[in-house]
Amino acid sequence: MLLKLKIQNYALIEDIEINFQKGLTVITGETGAGKSILLGALSLILGNRADRSMFKDQTKKCIIEGLFSINGYQLESFFEDYDLDFENETVIRREINAQGKSRIFINDTPASLESIKQLGDSLLDVHSQNQSLKINDFDFQLDLIDSMSNSLADLVAYQKEYELYKALHSEYEQTLIKLKEDQKEEDYLKFQLDELENLKLKEDEEPELEEEYNLLTNGEVLIQQVQEANNLLSESEINVRSLLNQVRQNLSQISNINPTFKELHDRLQSNIIDLEDINIELERFSSDFEFSPERLQYIDNRLSEIHRIKKKHFVSEANELIKIQGDLALKLNQITNNDEYLKSLKAALDEKHKSALQLAESLSSKRKKSISSIQKNIDDTLKFLEIPNARFIIDHQKNENIGLYGIDHFDFLFSANKGLEPVKIAKAASGGEVSRLVLAIKNLIANHKKLPTILFDEIDTGVSGEIANKMGDLLKQMGQNRQVISITHLPQIAAKGENHLYVYKEDKANKTISNLKKLTNTERVEELAKMLSGKTITEAALNNAKELILNS
Repeated sequence: MLLKLKIQNYALIEDIEINFQKGLTVITGETGAGKSILLGALSLILGNRADRSMFKDQTKKCIIEGLFSINGYQLESFFEDYDLDFENETVIRREINAQGKSRIFINDTPASLESIKQLGDSLLDVHSQNQSLKINDFDFQLDLIDSMSNSLADLVAYQKEYELYKALHSEYEQTLIKLKEDQKEEDYLKFQLDELENLKLKEDEEPELEEEYNLLTNGEVLIQQVQEANNLLSESEINVRSLLNQVRQNLSQISNINPTFKELHDRLQSNIIDLEDINIELERFSSDFEFSPERLQYIDNRLSEIHRIKKKHFVSEANELIKIQGDLALKLNQITNNDEYLKSLKAALDEKHKSALQLAESLSSKRKKSISSIQKNIDDTLKFLEIPNARFIIDHQKNENIGLYGIDHFDFLFSANKGLEPVKIAKAASGGEVSRLVLAIKNLIANHKKLPTILFDEIDTGVSGEIANKMGDLLKQMGQNRQVISITHLPQIAAKGENHLYVYKEDKANKTISNLKKLTNTERVEELAKMLSGKTITEAALNNAKELILNS
């Protein structure tokens, strides 16, 4: 339960410290005095978003600190999970500096926003004024049903399986889209690959063919020039080789006379050997070279085909076609593999859907079993709250497809009068009836979840008289098993409080601040009288106030 709340530099509050007790605590005060500011400050240590515009002095930091008694609420595992020191009286503190940067502490140990949200859910349930509208929201309705059916753990288990299913489904869809795109061009890819495979291109084939083509197209000139060169070297009556040999012999005879002649002789000998090699090569070319028009035509056609396919693939070198051929084969293989992978994904997806559906069916069954008891409990509470002909119905339908919350769809239906069939709450319930419906639901959840503290911000909207008295009785009854804090504008409810806090504004120099005090018995009577009659307190109002307290 909440023992103490300290607030510094928030809205109209400069610095206050509020002590809370067990049972029902009521908070009253003039409109605009700052009753709901307390709720806003408290929400900050429950993990809500900070708004710098709410700082009273925007040059200073805002500090909100709550002291909670947590003994007996089985929260030890939370502290262990977050590596925090467990203490029976735990302090949650949040500091927000002038720049809007937030720091959070649990028992003076730095903590995360996530951690105080989780801890706050176990310590305190806050019902703000706009939350009554959420009774029509699916999330609100589902939370009631899952709480009462003890299905929250089942929902978590299902959602883990569902997220795995969604991930598989996403992967399957992406693979399917890619496969369809690939299959659209598969025939063309096969055509391209067949064309390249039929080409049977070899490494460096193109330059070799070009060289041969160049020889064949110049064959007549080549043969003529080679034969003439051979003739000059060795075959004519006076040829180069015989002349050079004669010169070599002349130098040989004088080489021992002077080293210069010896050097000239050796150089000439080397040249003669080179000429003999050249002569042999030319003779080999003459004997091997055979001009073939058929071969020339084949090479011409082959080069044309290679050039055509190069142009198609926008490459300049024929060797690049060999790489393209490999890439095409790999891509087609991937398409085949993707098809097989898609089949395996589909099998895994079907299996995961089956397991998720089983969990969803089990979850749905637990939810369904709780509906009748929820309906009866709320009907009974509404009758206590002066709606004698109340009929509260939970319409349960199953969806065809699994979703984040399973396969269930719920609608809360309501009728306050005999002869009228229940319809959706938004269409059937007045403001006062919605307030009582929400209070009945909160009472049911609080009893089931054993929440230590519940805070209501004007849950009594739209009611008065005996209905307000009954709502006060229920709030007081709730306070017997937990701490209940109710911000109210109705004297009938304020009179039920075991503790009464009063929020007021006061002017100091050039500023207005909000303050709070615990009322004495006398002050409490005066506050109730003022709530009954206005600023001018009459004797009758004082007597009525005393009677309200006496009968509470």
